Amino acid sequence: MESLISLYAFFRINSILYAKIFDEKGRIFPIGDSVVTNMKPELLAPAGSPASLEAALCAGADAVYFGAHSFNARKNANNFTEEELKNAVRDCRLYGVKTNIVLNTQLYGNELVPAIALTEQLLSFGADAFIVADIGLAKELIRIFPGIALHASTQCTGQNALSAKALAGIGFERMVAPRELPLRDIETLCKQSPIETEIFVHGALCVSHSGQCLMSSVIGGRSGNRGECAQPCRLPYKTKNPYALSLKDLCLAEYMPKLIDAGVASFKIEGRMKAPEYVYGVISTYRKLIDEHRGATPDEVRRLAELFSRSGFTDGYYHERISRDMLGIRTDSDKQTTATILDAKKTEKFQTRRMPMSVSAEFSVGKPAHIIGTVTRGEETFSAEVFGDLCAKAEKTPTTKERLAENLSKLGSTPFYPENITVETDEVNIPISAVNALRRILCENLTEKLIGDVKQYPKFDGKLPRASGFIPSDEKSAYFSYFKSITPKAILYFDRIFLPLPEYLSHAEKLKKHSNIGITFPPVAFDHELETVREMAKKAYENGAKIALIPGFWQGEMADEIGFEKHGDLRLNLYNSSSAAIYGKKDFSSVIVSPEVGVSVTAGLATPMPKGYIIYGRLPLMTMEKCMIRDSFSGKDDRESCRYCDTHPVNKLTDRTGAEFIVMREYPHRNVIFNSVPTYMADKPLPNLFSHAIFTDETPEKVDTIITQIEKKLPAKTKFKRL
Repeated sequence: MESLISLYAFFRINSILYAKIFDEKGRIFPIGDSVVTNMKPELLAPAGSPASLEAALCAGADAVYFGAHSFNARKNANNFTEEELKNAVRDCRLYGVKTNIVLNTQLYGNELVPAIALTEQLLSFGADAFIVADIGLAKELIRIFPGIALHASTQCTGQNALSAKALAGIGFERMVAPRELPLRDIETLCKQSPIETEIFVHGALCVSHSGQCLMSSVIGGRSGNRGECAQPCRLPYKTKNPYALSLKDLCLAEYMPKLIDAGVASFKIEGRMKAPEYVYGVISTYRKLIDEHRGATPDEVRRLAELFSRSGFTDGYYHERISRDMLGIRTDSDKQTTATILDAKKTEKFQTRRMPMSVSAEFSVGKPAHIIGTVTRGEETFSAEVFGDLCAKAEKTPTTKERLAENLSKLGSTPFYPENITVETDEVNIPISAVNALRRILCENLTEKLIGDVKQYPKFDGKLPRASGFIPSDEKSAYFSYFKSITPKAILYFDRIFLPLPEYLSHAEKLKKHSNIGITFPPVAFDHELETVREMAKKAYENGAKIALIPGFWQGEMADEIGFEKHGDLRLNLYNSSSAAIYGKKDFSSVIVSPEVGVSVTAGLATPMPKGYIIYGRLPLMTMEKCMIRDSFSGKDDRESCRYCDTHPVNKLTDRTGAEFIVMREYPHRNVIFNSVPTYMADKPLPNLFSHAIFTDETPEKVDTIITQIEKKLPAKTKFKRL
């Protein structure tokens, strides 16, 4: 193999030694089952505006991510107009900086065509990759634009190597990992994933796992899945710590060497809503740390905190020290410090990003003036040449070599700075204006060479194939948090009942005779937890559970391994027929459409399997890695020894209005916040949709009452939420 060099980088991950071979450009050649990325990771910068993009380029970013005015999760960022998008991509291509376009919202069916048209436009500009959350959109982009580079957003809830396997099967080439991953799982993911791994190393933390938050949508009508999050997690609640859901910002600057050695492909900085001065300061710091393969000093961390923090930073997830110490808000002192620092930096001019240009010029009598320019960008070399008029012998004073070299060095506002200016000349007299004109043309030609040709893709005709599949269903399914709430009436009424996996196993002997009762896979599990979950699921299957409620990608992969009949949960975030088609190919027997999609739209979705809708129950609003039950209700601070939730399964989080949200434990010590009131749609028609109920804290008597209300299509008797 040409250019293969004998350089092996050995890393020990989970006591497994494996080798990686790189070529002279740092590209990976996989050995066996190990797939890793460039030894030197990409530094990926936020660009919420053209000014922030300039800051990122000047600070040394390897790649930037930004969005247009639609279909991205930062709708309140300045974002880019069409002309700004075109110029942004062009500027990035000039410097060899990759452009990752953000399309990270869930899309309704009627939004797919405009999203595809926007993608086509950006491809014509030369955009490199697209960060996508909606798998239906991903499916269509891959079909229409073969070879397009897609990165799975954190909104896809890819959590481990099994998730990466499923996303690779759809066509993604990179997965943005959860912010909650500890080091050991980052290392495992980088080793075992069939696609690249991107991680956040700095910036804001959501308390909920990305893609699993409905809180802003349900309580305020502003969907986080649709880029409109109102950040209810930053508001006060009536607990021991009023800001029980507000986390400090993430900062992993101290751990760069370990993360680089783990094989992470891309280090991502959060901050598309931040000022250009913030972007420049943070990116320039991480640029230095990556290049020098070292961790940040205390002084560097302090300076990063001055740019923006919430009572300092946290590395709790990285170290698996998940406690109330992770909580933080923007204090008046934080705001004042940031304002002072950023105001001071506004007077500073960003150090322009420029490339070295060597010039070789020849001015010989009787020959055209000839100038060659050579630019080095990273490890690549680009050259261009220009010719001028014939050089005439000087009748009086010839133009000196020094004067010619001086003018050829005047690269001014170009992207270049002079390096190695060589001039060969006879005794000629050439106008300096002509030299300047040739220099300008040379710079323009080199600029075009650096920008390069844009890859061509097939044209989009503005139409999508007519989605097929419509299977009406009047079946009924239900999720129960606890076995004790399942009544004989419920067993007879519901065609499918799902229990959390640990809860099923706790009562497996009693459940053997009920073939319509199965398991719900945990909504979250990292690589170090997968084997335990797998063994639990196998045991449940052997004890009679044959159906499973699937909340995500890895759960579907594991269900296939074991043999479960798969039913898609609302956490799949299914919004359109294109997404449903993917689950059809994955042999799902049914899917529950997102509660953010209206009943009439849901009824009209073409799906290759029966589709359902929530008829009753408290919606899961957040799935949290942090144990709020321990931190806000128990008074304990030790995750390992705290068993408070064993005796307090249902806890109440009260907001400023007095609304009480249920907080319950999820496997193994995570928490889920459920809505303060149940959804109720029993008295509304659900045409051709199967109904799904969610029972959390209901007593057996309450369960039977609800079933009666559903059967008779009675109006709700208590406070409720419509969808």
